[in-house]
Amino acid sequence: MPQKLVLRNRRKSLLQQWQQVDWLLMAVYAAMTIFGSVMIYSVNLNEDLPYSWQHLVTGALGLVIALAIARCNYEILIRWKWIIYGFTNFSLIAVQVVGTTALGAQRWINIAGFHVQPSEFAKIGLILSLAAFLESKPRIGFPTLVKTLAIAAVPWGLVFIEPNLGTSLIFGAITVGILYWANVNPGWLVLLISPVVSAIVYSIYVPIWIMCISAIGWIAWRSLPWPWLTAPIALGI
Repeated sequence: MPQKLVLRNRRKSLLQQWQQVDWLLMAVYAAMTIFGSVMIYSVNLNEDLPYSWQHLVTGALGLVIALAIARCNYEILIRWKWIIYGFTNFSLIAVQVVGTTALGAQRWINIAGFHVQPSEFAKIGLILSLAAFLESKPRIGFPTLVKTLAIAAVPWGLVFIEPNLGTSLIFGAITVGILYWANVNPGWLVLLISPVVSAIVYSIYVPIWIMCISAIGWIAWRSLPWPWLTAPIALGI
């Protein structure tokens, strides 16, 4: 009788863990993976081993890994933030040393016949490192902002020199997104994205670009410390 009770409690505990899974998110993930596989299959009909099957296998492995990580204690990831950050940068440096080159870019490492792209895993590493770093900060002041940007700058620079402009832009978006959820000063976020906005507006209509630059200067003057020094620097960037 006690053994049956133990088994029943274990079964109930397992069911409760699965009830916490966001099944809608899982369904969207599965639908997007299948849709992507169908699109790949439609352009590789004559292949002996369609890439669509490889896409499905990769998606299934990713789902298993995601579910396994979801059951981990997140406190461990917080304690390991610098180990994760160090391994992320080490893998990106390894690409420059032993990586393979294709299409003019050195982005992959050959491990047991598999071509691994460390910059993809670096996205997760950057998210975990920045989130764990900012989690302990009750208030995000300007010094913390500078430290956060410095942390993000190392993997960003290593990816940029591969070269991999697309992923480096994603790193920038990740950094801005995490700073937003950390309740950083909105004016600083505007200044961070202003170079991209300025470049787009300048290519469309110069008078609007002049107005945009004026607004950026005003935001820099109002939000940055030591405005006499930092506002001109922000405008120059």
